Amino acid sequence: TAMAQERPIRWRLAVSRVAPDSAVVTVRAIVAPGWHLYGTEMPADGPRPTTFDFSGSEGVEPAGEMTPDRAPVEGTDEMFGAPLSWWDAPVAFAMPVRITAPEAFTVKVTVGFMGCNDVTCLPPSTQTLTYRPATD
Repeated sequence: TAMAQERPIRWRLAVSRVAPDSAVVTVRAIVAPGWHLYGTEMPADGPRPTTFDFSGSEGVEPAGEMTPDRAPVEGTDEMFGAPLSWWDAPVAFAMPVRITAPEAFTVKVTVGFMGCNDVTCLPPSTQTLTYRPATD
């Protein structure tokens, strides 16, 4: 589809309450076939790693690490001629959080990322996703 051509890596944010004062934040990367999203740790001269910045959130604090639902592929990347890690299909990253102020509870995550296919790379990009619980 034309959409996949323009945005081969798309992001979705979900928050599931697991208790009155805790939740799990899930950031899902939808990776188009033939593309890959780089891992969370990269060499200094490599591509931009995938990063998650929660500093814009309110009424919530991390209660653990951001963890992918599966390990990245590791191998030599032809674009960079270096051993790197990446995901070549959709992947979800989850992090437990503590809700410190339910009335202000807002999750705002800025994802930094870069992806390539066999021919080209996307420029390093950021995308900000926001979640606010529905109010009655």
